Amino acid sequence: MFTNIVLLCSAVLSAYVLEWKMVSPFSGEPDVNQEVPLKSNNNRLYDAHHGIAMGVEDPNCDDAKVNLKVDWFMNPENYTCYEDKRLYAPKTTVHPIHSLEHIPVSYSAPHKCMNESIEYSEAIPTLEFTTGLNIVYCLSERSKSKYKVMLVDEIDIVLSHLEVLRGRGTLQLLSGTHRPLWAVYGEYTFLPRQRWIHNLEHGGVVMLYHPCANKNQVNTLRNLVKSCLYRHVITPYNLLSLDRPLALVTWGHRLEMSKVASEIVVDFIKKHALHGPEKTHRDGQYSLMLEEHANVVSNIEDSNLCPNYENINM
Repeated sequence: MFTNIVLLCSAVLSAYVLEWKMVSPFSGEPDVNQEVPLKSNNNRLYDAHHGIAMGVEDPNCDDAKVNLKVDWFMNPENYTCYEDKRLYAPKTTVHPIHSLEHIPVSYSAPHKCMNESIEYSEAIPTLEFTTGLNIVYCLSERSKSKYKVMLVDEIDIVLSHLEVLRGRGTLQLLSGTHRPLWAVYGEYTFLPRQRWIHNLEHGGVVMLYHPCANKNQVNTLRNLVKSCLYRHVITPYNLLSLDRPLALVTWGHRLEMSKVASEIVVDFIKKHALHGPEKTHRDGQYSLMLEEHANVVSNIEDSNLCPNYENINM
């Protein structure tokens, strides 16, 4: 049985790594637009950690109103399904994947003004640096037996109610460069990643779903996120895969799913929300296409995550 599990999860890991290496911004994607020159740079915006200070509205850099097409062409294809929705139907045989990166304490994500485009080499960006450790969790609902650990070809397999794959290797990871002004918390018709990455830095949880994803699954995940914390962003995202068209993202963590498992979602949020390097609950300034502002759940600081799910089985 162990051999079958190892082969299955190893195959998933190989496919997962290959997928991330192959993904790159498509031609016509808003984050590779031609740079738009602004009038001037203002020295008062300088910040030693990020290059540009966060949260300062300035039309010569970023005021969440000027040059927004540098990040997004306002194209409905970003939030509209043009494919066969059956391809994105929930698959019970496709397990959730939780991937994470070790982030150096000293890492500070750069800020860029709206006269510069921001390019990403990965589909779901969280940060940018090169590290020697990358971890991918192959999650399945199994019996809650004690952990059993074995080493197979330098991959640690830990078996419990979650199967864990730990792969070691040097990878060029994800880009965390983002805009100085972050998004107002809540649900959007569409929100560019150049904005929501900044929300991750503040400890927020971002829910992504493919426009063709199953509506019932999207609603289930949406309701879980909204009832767990105030500091959330929800947006469609058409770079998610056929097999896993649903995702949660926090600072350095991703959970990708075909089908929502409430206990896994709640566990992920409780463990990984609010761990961004800048621990502020202050709302953002960018609100283009905001559909619904986030509601406070426990309190404005989200001191009690997912309070309605205290008894859920983890």
